[in-house]
Amino acid sequence: MLTSIAGPGYLNFRFSPRFWAQTLRDIEQPDFGRPNIGEGRRVLIEFVSANPTGPLHVGHGRGAVLGDAVARLLAFAGFDVTREYYV
Repeated sequence: MLTSIAGPGYLNFRFSPRFWAQTLRDIEQPDFGRPNIGEGRRVLIEFVSANPTGPLHVGHGRGAVLGDAVARLLAFAGFDVTREYYV
């Protein structure tokens, strides 16, 4: 890596082709970036669906998307995730 100063408050970094090739090989691994902070601990994620007694709107879908995203992130981090999707 080569570093040069490009004026006050700026640094230019130059990486070799070898560095980029190794980085791409690392990223291709299926467990790249996987933290093991969960260590198999159990966690319950509860999220709600649309209210069946009222009109349907975009906010109902948001709860499902956010709940599923949080559950997937926790599972990737090593937690044993149980999902409860309430109707």
